[in-house]
Amino acid sequence: MDAVKVVSFFDRCVEEMTMSKLGNVVARDDIQSSIRPFNILPGYKVTYPEGVIQAFAALYREYNRAFTPLVEANREWDSDYQWCVGRSGELANWGVQIDMVGLPQAFLDGATNMPVSAVVEILRRRIFEIENSLAMYHMLEMLFSDGQKDSFFKVRFRATLADLRRQFNRPIALLAVTDSKYAAMKAIEFGRENGASLSDAEVQTLSGFDRFFGPEEFRRHVEENRGRCEYLLYARTSDPVAKLKDPTLQVDQPLLSNPMMRRIIKAHTLTMNVDTPGIAYGRINDTKEYMPALGMAFRAHAEADLLSPRLAAHLSVGGMYADFKGAQLSDEFASFLTSHGIDSTGDAPLRAKPLKGAYGCYGHVTGPLKDNRFRQELRRNFRRRGEYVIQPEMATPTIMNETDGMVYNYIDRVFFGMIGGRPEFLGGVRSMMPVESVEAQSGRNHGNTATVSGEIIA
Repeated sequence: MDAVKVVSFFDRCVEEMTMSKLGNVVARDDIQSSIRPFNILPGYKVTYPEGVIQAFAALYREYNRAFTPLVEANREWDSDYQWCVGRSGELANWGVQIDMVGLPQAFLDGATNMPVSAVVEILRRRIFEIENSLAMYHMLEMLFSDGQKDSFFKVRFRATLADLRRQFNRPIALLAVTDSKYAAMKAIEFGRENGASLSDAEVQTLSGFDRFFGPEEFRRHVEENRGRCEYLLYARTSDPVAKLKDPTLQVDQPLLSNPMMRRIIKAHTLTMNVDTPGIAYGRINDTKEYMPALGMAFRAHAEADLLSPRLAAHLSVGGMYADFKGAQLSDEFASFLTSHGIDSTGDAPLRAKPLKGAYGCYGHVTGPLKDNRFRQELRRNFRRRGEYVIQPEMATPTIMNETDGMVYNYIDRVFFGMIGGRPEFLGGVRSMMPVESVEAQSGRNHGNTATVSGEIIA
């Protein structure tokens, strides 16, 4: 089966609605989080075949290799990211979340007969992004637990942490680098609101980590240990939602703005995501800069990068896209679209995402390139947020639950870690959004009260 036929097979699987008796939705109110309950389908299990897992593992390795130039651009001291090195000597993001188009059962069945290399290329073109700082550990561990035995995710996630402790002979602590992040994590990820206490024993039970530092507690730890840190750090450095909405907002950085503290954090972190506040060059936090290197997206710093010189000049003097008859897209952008099976007429819907410092759907711009409103909004965001990556807008599959008649579109969130120096599939979550919801109709599936989850296992 050649690559073109394989891709078209996947598209056909997405276009055809799946019909299945998924069972009844259950609201899990026993998970410690300020945003509970969480809706699940306890009887719905999605099993990934071995070839699909191997393909994800190959992409995970590619993703790790793509961080070598990013780390060097971000480097301030020789000790930076010294623990982010695997047994092979290559850089390692120890845990990743892969957000992508949901994989229909018809595709999963067909993938068992495909070469892994072909599956790699299908998945490469269906990934929204890869994140290297996992969150919501307690929720992920408990979501599909039946109360009798540990969930698929918990067993493997805890094994990943145990392997890191054995490898480096150090305990591992969570670190929130801002006060607002610390408060949000305590509430959302540990169910501790309004300043409620959270002991180290509770942190270990609920997340698997040995300790949870906020900025002030971490500063005291370093001072009490005469400038040393006794832990490896799983740093949570993402900006608050308020800054994602308004990139001009200034966020207080009590730890990272202090060079001594930043040096200690970068020397002990297990996550490659620590930026110098206020510095544009070399930013690595919530980056999508790996995506062009992996062939997942096209990088652009201005509208002109997407258009042919003739069309750009035509539009700059008030011309209309539809009136122009010459070559329309830049050679580089046209070549990228062709590699994804998209024509270069400007009709195909696109999704543009900020290159740096953003996650979720914040700052996204969607529409066809020939639409003046799309280009106008993109130009505005280039000025506000800097460079962007561009992907074809990806259709998501739908499934009807024959138990209650509800129809969902869905994406898959897939988790990988390193155990024994090799990629290990940690499980995943199928995130299903009712097609009648505003979020689904707006092309956003990033988790809210309407989301229903199913478990992905091997």
